[in-house]
Amino acid sequence: MAEDNFRAHESTANDIAQQEISDLAIRETSTQEFVPAHFYHRDPGYRPWLRKPNEPKKLTRYEEILAIMEKYVNYAVIGSRVTLVFAVVIVMDFFMAKVPHEVEIVGYKTSLGGTIQIQLSDQTAISVSKKATRKLKGKFLTVDRTRIFSVPYKLTDKENHTASLEISLYGNFIFGPIVLLLTSLVGVLYKKGFELRFNLGVASVVLSFLNVAFMHVHQF
Repeated sequence: MAEDNFRAHESTANDIAQQEISDLAIRETSTQEFVPAHFYHRDPGYRPWLRKPNEPKKLTRYEEILAIMEKYVNYAVIGSRVTLVFAVVIVMDFFMAKVPHEVEIVGYKTSLGGTIQIQLSDQTAISVSKKATRKLKGKFLTVDRTRIFSVPYKLTDKENHTASLEISLYGNFIFGPIVLLLTSLVGVLYKKGFELRFNLGVASVVLSFLNVAFMHVHQF
């Protein structure tokens, strides 16, 4: 009788232990079922389970820009070559002998920049500093202009008083041709990669337009 009671008690303990193990397994399985493999994010790029297996990865904004640079880098190099030729022509224009033009002063007025603008008989105008106007005497001047682009370089009166033109491409804006020459030269000679070559080509084209504007800055 005692042996039967012991066996019944042991069977009850085993049943309770088995029930606890079963409940624990159910709880673990339920927890695993409801825990997502990836945290939710509003951006689909952070939800890889929504992407198709063979769907190409979407490029970032920077990668799109690099792709455009790589596609048009040859055009940028052509731009560097053309602007290099333009820069060399500017350098030649600066060093070649100047062409004198005899003109008469027909009037003065203040330019938009606050400088003195001399109205000449050849229908042109030259902006000079007040210091330059004090050096020149009389109404008749000789304007030395460059041979290619006809940029005024120096003024001389009949008494041989001279005044250089500060407000011109070859005066205060001389940095323009220098920077253009260096930028376009590097753009042509540099052969590695495409990002720097593209940027140098674009910069050279922009600088060339600035130099064209500087050629006429003496008129304003």
